[in-house]
Amino acid sequence: MARTTVHIARPPGDVFAFMTDPAKLPAWQDAEEVQQLTEGPVRAGTRFREVHKAMGRRRSELTEVVECDPGRLFHIRVIEGPPIDGRWELEPTPDGGTRLTLIPMAHLPGPARIADRAVEGMTALVFRRFHRRLKRALEQGGV
Repeated sequence: MARTTVHIARPPGDVFAFMTDPAKLPAWQDAEEVQQLTEGPVRAGTRFREVHKAMGRRRSELTEVVECDPGRLFHIRVIEGPPIDGRWELEPTPDGGTRLTLIPMAHLPGPARIADRAVEGMTALVFRRFHRRLKRALEQGGV
């Protein structure tokens, strides 16, 4: 199973708050626009419309929060767009920081399922870069 992990020198609550704030998504991912479609705090069932730019192209995605346990777990599924889930696990570290792990889970249709593991691996590589941005933003006072 593909995964990527980063240590961030901020407590899990700070990391979770930053990474689940739609207004802060462009600071660490390739999102150009993010709109929360469900009112209220982010929780299971919350939906977002995201516009991303990758490889010179803009694409729109509809995502939905599957699981949300503040400071511990954030799991989203892409409803419209690439068929993939992202599950982030946050663990406190002895130094007061956070061990953040992303586990991508692809759900390609039909015979294309054979490529699920390759897609998960590529997603982990992309998010390794995004996690470096997240780390930098948080450790330089992003919350």
